[in-house]
Amino acid sequence: MAEFFKSDLWVHFDELMSRLRKIVYVLVFSIVIVMSLPADLSKLTQLDFTEYELLVTVLMEYVQNAVLPEGVTLIALNWLDSFYIYMSLSFAISVTVILPYIAYQVYGFIAPAIYENEKRSIFTFVTVFMALFLFGVAYSYYVIVPTTFSVLYKFVNQTRVMPLYAVKDFFDVITFGLLGSGLLYTFPIVIYFMVQLDLFLVEELKSMRRHLFVGLSILTAVLTPDPTPVSMILMTIPFYILFEITIIVLSFTMRNKPDRVLEDGLRVAEEMLARKNPPKE
Repeated sequence: MAEFFKSDLWVHFDELMSRLRKIVYVLVFSIVIVMSLPADLSKLTQLDFTEYELLVTVLMEYVQNAVLPEGVTLIALNWLDSFYIYMSLSFAISVTVILPYIAYQVYGFIAPAIYENEKRSIFTFVTVFMALFLFGVAYSYYVIVPTTFSVLYKFVNQTRVMPLYAVKDFFDVITFGLLGSGLLYTFPIVIYFMVQLDLFLVEELKSMRRHLFVGLSILTAVLTPDPTPVSMILMTIPFYILFEITIIVLSFTMRNKPDRVLEDGLRVAEEMLARKNPPKE
């Protein structure tokens, strides 16, 4: 019996590694493309390489104009800071671009564990995953990040310190703040499928409300650079609302669902019996 589960575990591990390799290959290819794209895409079709302004550098300038508080000056503390920022922005853009492919690979990994009628919901899974991610990115860009910089700038003014910020730190907050927020807000769809796979029960999620809220508050307090609780509250409240909506949806969808644990137990028992007693020819 132990050998049966051990071999089954290695099959799942190989499948997981295969899908992770595919994601890495596509991500690297996407990063190379994003790093090479011009701001004016018509130059590619016209094969015009004069005054070739890169898309990422234009995006860097746009982010500074849109988010940086007035009166703040960015400085490079290292010769490689600009290249690091260029790479990190290219990485963030590439992850966003290939996110549907990542969601597809995630769904493909968990698909063998779900019912046949549920496998047709791949379009819904990818769509909801993308919608939640983009919601998190947009919410962070338009609400959390400007609030964070505004609070920090006011704090600097009160301490009478010259507002000179390291350009690397500024773009780290932008890049990883947007990606982190986007991925954080995809968690409800992950919770939904974990319940669908019987890894959690709806009743367990309901009892975890208080622990989740405390843990999420600690996590957001660590992730956000704002020393005040403003950013933490702005990030925690929408996530908690999405969590409650997920519980409500699961309460309806899981009401008449058959017991998968019992079915899986019976299926494993049948497979073990079939291996021990193969049909005679």
